[in-house]
Amino acid sequence: MKSIFKLLTLSALLVSTGNMAQAQSGNGTPGLKGKINGQVHRTDNKPVEFATVTLLKAKDSSLVKGAIAGVDGKYEFEGIREGRYLVAAVNMGMKKGYSQPFTVNGSPVKVPAITLEETSRNLKEVNVTAKRPFIEQKADKMVVNVENSIVAAGGTALEVLQQSPGIQVDKDDNISMRGKNGVIIMIDGKVTNMSPQDVAMLLKNMPSSNIDQIELIANPSAKYDAAGNAGIINIKLKKNSNYGANGSVNAGFIQGKLPKANGGLNLNYRNKKVNVYGSYNYNYNRNFEDLSIYRDNLEKSGRITFDQNTYIDKKNQYHGGKFGADYFINNNHTLGVMVNLATSSWKGAGNSTTWIGSGEAIDSSLHTVSDNYNTWDRQSYNVNYKGKLDTAGKELNIDLDYSRNSEDQGSRLYSAYMDATGKQYWGGDTTRSLQPSVINIKTVKIDYTHPLKKEAKIEAGIKLSFVDSDNNSRFDSLKRSQWEYDANRSNYFIYKENVNAAYINFSKQFKKIGVQAGLRAEHTNVEGNSVTLKQVNDTSYLNFFPSVFFSYAANKNNQWGISYSRRLQRPSYDDLNPFEFFLDRYTKAGGNPNLRPQYSHNFDLTHTFKSFLTTAIGYSRTSDMLSRILEPGVDPVTGDTTIIVYKYMNVAKKDNINLNVSAPVPVTKWWRTFTTVSVFYNAFETTVNGELIKRASGGFFGQTQHTFTFKKGYSAEASFFFVSPQISQEGLFRMNAMYAFNLGLQKQVLDKKGTIRLNVNDLFNTQRFSGTYNVNNRQVRLGTRWDSRQLRLSFTYRFGNSNVKEARNRKTGLEDEQSRVK
Repeated sequence: MKSIFKLLTLSALLVSTGNMAQAQSGNGTPGLKGKINGQVHRTDNKPVEFATVTLLKAKDSSLVKGAIAGVDGKYEFEGIREGRYLVAAVNMGMKKGYSQPFTVNGSPVKVPAITLEETSRNLKEVNVTAKRPFIEQKADKMVVNVENSIVAAGGTALEVLQQSPGIQVDKDDNISMRGKNGVIIMIDGKVTNMSPQDVAMLLKNMPSSNIDQIELIANPSAKYDAAGNAGIINIKLKKNSNYGANGSVNAGFIQGKLPKANGGLNLNYRNKKVNVYGSYNYNYNRNFEDLSIYRDNLEKSGRITFDQNTYIDKKNQYHGGKFGADYFINNNHTLGVMVNLATSSWKGAGNSTTWIGSGEAIDSSLHTVSDNYNTWDRQSYNVNYKGKLDTAGKELNIDLDYSRNSEDQGSRLYSAYMDATGKQYWGGDTTRSLQPSVINIKTVKIDYTHPLKKEAKIEAGIKLSFVDSDNNSRFDSLKRSQWEYDANRSNYFIYKENVNAAYINFSKQFKKIGVQAGLRAEHTNVEGNSVTLKQVNDTSYLNFFPSVFFSYAANKNNQWGISYSRRLQRPSYDDLNPFEFFLDRYTKAGGNPNLRPQYSHNFDLTHTFKSFLTTAIGYSRTSDMLSRILEPGVDPVTGDTTIIVYKYMNVAKKDNINLNVSAPVPVTKWWRTFTTVSVFYNAFETTVNGELIKRASGGFFGQTQHTFTFKKGYSAEASFFFVSPQISQEGLFRMNAMYAFNLGLQKQVLDKKGTIRLNVNDLFNTQRFSGTYNVNNRQVRLGTRWDSRQLRLSFTYRFGNSNVKEARNRKTGLEDEQSRVK
């Protein structure tokens, strides 16, 4: 309290002294008198309440007059004689700030806003009692204030994210929001531009103590790419200005039925002018897929059943490296470069048996052995400029990007029939496929921010992207000990795409109401050329994507938000490619060069009660929805109609209504819980082979997480999730219920710089998928299992100066395009 008293006393003295100085200066020669006004704000553009403001002579910085800014950070000086002046502002716990010199000549003077930065000085005997609420509803997003909340105690960024309203993380660390996949993850406003597995690894290695806020943007504004329907999660890290070096190293071992391992190293060095950073991650994943498909076909020749079981042993190795540097030209201008390199190799050995019969008796069986492989390399390069153009808050951001993705995939398939007794073989056949592809992406992106008066601003920008994809799919058959080219299955496919986009976005904050509105325009040029089939699809289209957001803080206990946006999702480049992947002669997956983007209208209404209970109601209508569908196929060589093809198609439309409720509940000081519940209704309508298909169902998702904190650095966690029967978006299957129970134990070691974790995922081995699908006189039952029950042991150690500011995780210009490379 002494510090506060001293500051208030000093402020009063400055005001009175300034008045005396002005009165004394008034004894001189009379002249024109003018008025001066302005505002003091923080680095986040929020006002500095009751800042001490002084008017100084520009010539010698002598005091002319003093004032105290209001709660809105605004100040005013009246009756000021003509001359050259400058304004200084200060507040407790913040560095002193100055305006540029200006001239008073009788007319009112508007001084550009003065920005004050936080200082690192510790003020003794000051008790800060005001805290930000755990959850805040803004005009265009929901904000989870992690610091000082019950979800921030220990753990990792991924664990904190799992406890945020409406967020789900599945068995493969894929992150979804309000039941929708394809969420874009950002850190400090910059897209991570990483695979879901890499993002999960990054968040697992990031201490939750580094996080300030998590922004949940269910309906992104016009500023963001129109692609993506699931929304954006922006993780904002704490800021500091310390220099030095830091890093972390991690290693983990996982044992299910098959072993897995991972490890990584992160390094960061920062001084006044340069920030250099780098990371390396390795992952070895051996997994399996146990797939069963039962088909009951009603053909013209009669009833035919196929009872298929396929087991695939999968081995994958991944190496990823990220390297970059930022050069701080001065406090307002930064130039950066960044390089991302990654390589992956995958092998899958499959063994399949299909029993064929009439439904009452088995006539024969098909045995298939497959050997599949895939190698993938990615290189991406980014050059970035970020500049603050003036003290008023004008900003310019420029990104130049180039990415090259090369893939070599192939397989060898051997099939043979056996008679009903399982003894005699006939009809042996061996085929192979070679399917290389190269995807090049180039983008240019420019963003500009222009602040206006009274807490308003305009954002505008442009983006140009150029994509070319070269894919050569070759199939050969082994005949008389020689490989012969199979022209019926082979295809050379070239895809080119150019998207030119521009947007403008306006936002303003009134006393209790926040408003944001924007419009994005995207002109797309696409050419798909099947060289083998001599077919060219050349299209060009212009789309507009509006977005509107409102927030209303009714009182301290109730916050409301309502939003609308139009979005699209383009198909991945692989899904546009007519490549085919065979499980056996009767089952294959393929691409579809005729795919169109899907479009959606999204509405959301949210309510937050006492920063505790969050309720969200949403509705979306999607046209031309992209979904994998089982479609009856025809063998181009034999004319066999019993084949099924699993490929992406444009489902005619989808309607979704959802209700999400989530709440953190502190049971005791050592036991906290977080529970989220989603109830939704999905309706699908499409046409497959001329047959109209309508599917609709309600669904339920529930997850509860319990964290227990003990003495001596120990903590434990138990979680359970349940997914009800429903119509799945992927494949339109009538899926059965799925659930899993997880347990974990954690210990902090080495002066809290190290963390050891031991946990069991899917303790009772219940996580599996099963469902049914009926179309065109075909009934399909599908079931699949994987290595879901796992014992995981991991160790993370953080070293160096933990207060060094994080490297800029900036957004590059090719995230939307890169996300479509599978």
